[in-house]
Amino acid sequence: MIGLLRAVTICAALALGLTAAQAADKSFKRDDLADSAIKLEAQIKSEAGPVAKSSATLRTDADAAFRRNDYRTGLSVLGQIAATTPDDAGNWLRLAKVIFQISPKSSSEQTFLLERASTAAYIAYQRAGNPGEEADALAVLGKSLAERKLWRPALDALRLSLDMREVADVRGQYEKMRDEHGFRLLDYTVDSDSASPRACFQFSEELAKRTDFAPFLALAGQDKPALSAEGKQLCVDGLKHGERYNINLRAGLPSTVKEGLPKSAEFNIYVRDRKPFVRFTSRAYVLPRTGQRGIPVVSVNTPAVNINVFRIGDRNLINTVVDSDFQRTLSTYQLSDLGDQRGVKVWSGELATAMTLNQDVTTAFPVDQALGELQPGVYVMTAAAKGPGSDDESQLATQWFIVSDLGVSAYSGNDGIHVFVNSLASTDPVGKAEVWLVARNNEILATRKTDDSGHVLFEAGLARGEGGLSPAMLTVTGEKADYAFLSLKSSAFDLSDRGVSGRAVPAGADAFVYAERGVYRSSETVYLTALLRDGQGNAVTGGPMTLVIERPDGVEFRRAVLADQGAGGRTLALPLNSAVPTGTWRVRAFTDPKGSSVGETTFLVEDYVPDRIEFDLSTKDKLIKANAPVELKADGHFLYGAPASGLQLEGDMLVAPASERPGFAGYQFGVDDEETSSNERTPLENLPEADANGVATFPVTLDKQPASTRPQEAQIFIRMVETGGRAVER
Repeated sequence: MIGLLRAVTICAALALGLTAAQAADKSFKRDDLADSAIKLEAQIKSEAGPVAKSSATLRTDADAAFRRNDYRTGLSVLGQIAATTPDDAGNWLRLAKVIFQISPKSSSEQTFLLERASTAAYIAYQRAGNPGEEADALAVLGKSLAERKLWRPALDALRLSLDMREVADVRGQYEKMRDEHGFRLLDYTVDSDSASPRACFQFSEELAKRTDFAPFLALAGQDKPALSAEGKQLCVDGLKHGERYNINLRAGLPSTVKEGLPKSAEFNIYVRDRKPFVRFTSRAYVLPRTGQRGIPVVSVNTPAVNINVFRIGDRNLINTVVDSDFQRTLSTYQLSDLGDQRGVKVWSGELATAMTLNQDVTTAFPVDQALGELQPGVYVMTAAAKGPGSDDESQLATQWFIVSDLGVSAYSGNDGIHVFVNSLASTDPVGKAEVWLVARNNEILATRKTDDSGHVLFEAGLARGEGGLSPAMLTVTGEKADYAFLSLKSSAFDLSDRGVSGRAVPAGADAFVYAERGVYRSSETVYLTALLRDGQGNAVTGGPMTLVIERPDGVEFRRAVLADQGAGGRTLALPLNSAVPTGTWRVRAFTDPKGSSVGETTFLVEDYVPDRIEFDLSTKDKLIKANAPVELKADGHFLYGAPASGLQLEGDMLVAPASERPGFAGYQFGVDDEETSSNERTPLENLPEADANGVATFPVTLDKQPASTRPQEAQIFIRMVETGGRAVER
């Protein structure tokens, strides 16, 4: 098995004929070309087959083929040379150049040839022995990548080639390609509709990180313009509406691709006045019934706002609330459909607004005066600026609202759905309010009235409906014709990422398991207590309970079946020996050993007494094989200097899949979906005592080789036990 693994694990650097250090020295790196290089070399060896001729003879044959313009035959001969002398960078470079002389028979063959030329040039660059060879290979690589329209890597390759050696033809090709496809200014935009306008310039590549761009941008009339750069965009902030600006971008503005802006660019920009538009300030849809009942409308550059208000009745509310329309911005088409099919228009008119040029103006729409007595259901108000140049009416400013003093909250539990109704004005519970549980198909599943605490419970059977009978909405009607609703299909508040998720509550019995303290030392006794209760907190008596104690490595340490000792309580004394592993121990309680646990707790086992002995563990062996023991040496001494003579050794061995093989960081070997072996340690038997010098030498045997396709690692744990019972592990 080990021999097979070594035969197939070839890293990218070794496949290219390089050491890891040589591969790291190369400036131009692309993972896709490195992978293609491995495949190309294998393909060429397969195509060449057994090669009987010498490299010198093959070169003569290749030259003869090129003299008669038979480039395909010459290319095949170069492939044979590459198969026999794969480290010849010059041959790889020649192979790449010859490909450009071949006239492809189809577009697919052209793509194939260009990919092979790029890969061959990359291999030539990686195996080049001096800067001159590297420059030639990068020039050919840049040309082939440009033919494939991979402009950025082509530019990088040509730039590196010129850094090594200046060649006029390569310089001309690079400059032309850089002008057309290199780092350059693409466009600019002016954000005139925001309260604080700005001008933004978009570039073809990302801008340099953590760079002061002030020297590269000049704004007429300002010494230090406010600039912000993000990704491929550079913005000038702090502009004013109705003014003109002269902005100059200077050549050399830096990017992340080691290219500066090739030439300066000047812009004369006019920041127009803001376009008339209207918006609402919030997505909240509940308005208080007491106090000011006005909906704030924010307008810009408009003397009036066109307002339409629709009402969706209580019995037609379910589809709107459950579907995606609720609390969303509506288009004119959706608004027309709402008025014709699901709701009714209850108010339409204009709301006069003040107008301060380019400033946000907030005006309250008086709901109570405009609509009078509100009926059960939800209201939808849309607003649009009046006059020419207003905002696009395909998406209207939309505000959903109800006017209510009823605050509704719902909680799902094993016993059903708990609903609480409180006053929004005083937070007092609202009693005698009628609560309907509405199904997805708009049927009324149940009707309840809140008690004096504002609470009502819909039993678990009502909450388990599926399909059209699944609970979808709660509607609440107060004694004073107050009305509110709550969707049960929308996302609930999830506070689990804030550290307040609580523990999962079992569906049946619930066990509270605890130890009398949280931390123990070895050789002490842990006293465990378990209290078994039902969903209402009543004691569950009579039946047995199983406690399973697990060590920190997940191995079961003890299993105990405990009878009821009164009031649903059970106790267990758990003695810990001197060799128990330190870490977090876990205790699980089961009423059914084949079911899931009904409660659990943890406790720590830690060392408090400082070490008094020290020992080194060593071996000359690197591999352990089945039935071939390896020899380990333990050399110990007391911290005050005396040898650890006569001390007993204990040990375990853990065989598990290795995380990675040395020298192959990032690679994994073996079958991906193979089940991993258990993490159970195997005890080492008959370990000797340390001799008079504190030294012990002993064999460790792997009795059975693990059946796995993955590389395996054996971890051997040895403990030297001092006279006081404390063990030090290495």
